[in-house]
Amino acid sequence: MKTDKRVIYWLGITILFFITFWFGFIRERHMPIVQERAVPVEVETVKTGPIEERIELTGWIKAKEIVEVRSKVPGRIQSLAVAGDKGDMIPVEEGLTVRMGQHICIIDHDVYLAEVAAAKANVALREVELADAEREKKRMLALYQGGSATEQSKDKAMTAVELAVSNLKLAKANLELAEISLRESSIVSPIDGIVTAKHIDQGNLIKAGDAIVTISDIKTVKVIVAVAEKYGKDLFVGMPARIRVDTYEDKEFDAKAYSIYPALDEQTHTMQIEIRIDNNQLLLKPGMFGRVVLVTNRKDNAVIIGRDLVLGGKIDKPYVYVVENGKTAHKRIVEIGITQGDKYEITNGLKVGETIVVNGMSFLQDGTGVEVVKLEEIK
Repeated sequence: MKTDKRVIYWLGITILFFITFWFGFIRERHMPIVQERAVPVEVETVKTGPIEERIELTGWIKAKEIVEVRSKVPGRIQSLAVAGDKGDMIPVEEGLTVRMGQHICIIDHDVYLAEVAAAKANVALREVELADAEREKKRMLALYQGGSATEQSKDKAMTAVELAVSNLKLAKANLELAEISLRESSIVSPIDGIVTAKHIDQGNLIKAGDAIVTISDIKTVKVIVAVAEKYGKDLFVGMPARIRVDTYEDKEFDAKAYSIYPALDEQTHTMQIEIRIDNNQLLLKPGMFGRVVLVTNRKDNAVIIGRDLVLGGKIDKPYVYVVENGKTAHKRIVEIGITQGDKYEITNGLKVGETIVVNGMSFLQDGTGVEVVKLEEIK
């Protein structure tokens, strides 16, 4: 009895399967054929524009030259001022512009003038002594030749002349030293620049070697940046650079690479590059933090598209979808050149004026029908 029930159960299942299959087959044969709907896409026209390869770095703004002016002689600071254009004296303070060779500090001359006078008097005395010694030598030679003087007397006279010559040379050297000290008591600026620090006030006593002022040349400033070794082949003297600082957020300062250090830093294995910037308006101050962009390569008329429009590239070759006749999207293999932020240079595979899909490409295959819903041009 149980076996009959089991047979009846499976027979029912089989009949139900055939009925379901038959009605499905009949329904499919009588359903109308639906055409594939075109995929809506947004597109843009391929155009050309400028693109750059960049290295972005940071560094500190520094003065082109910094000189700490120190006194070579001791004394009291008699004057710490520069002569103005109208003959007036302008006190030396931070921010004062000075010229190379301009007097900025006078140390009391009295001692040095006295030393020069004493040295001159000593030279005059030694010149008299030499003249007397030469006359005595001449007299002794005549007496010796006439047999009236001994050889010892002659030699003594000749030695006296030599000693007088030496004394005169020493006196002249001392005079030169006294004159140097006198000159060094008038201190001049060694460079064109701006006083960025004042270390002592007028009227104070100063020792040899003490700092007076710091002068910086900031009409040209520099930034020294460290570049990774892998970029070494792309670097060259004169390469364009652009600098931004927080003080002038909307302003960009054009510059150039002035020098590339010949050796890498042993600890960081980076290449040091010095960039110089014209700063005639004195907008850039030493100590400012600068954001540096080095331009290693630039093209002004490159075929450019958005980076997110390029598909593939990891396993398969990079490609885009090009719309032909406004109806069909075709897969196009492209070659990529310069990359700048969200932009790609296309060196092969696209032409100016072609239309590429910018939105909706995820639903496309090669040859898919499309409906253009929006047309934008590359900005």
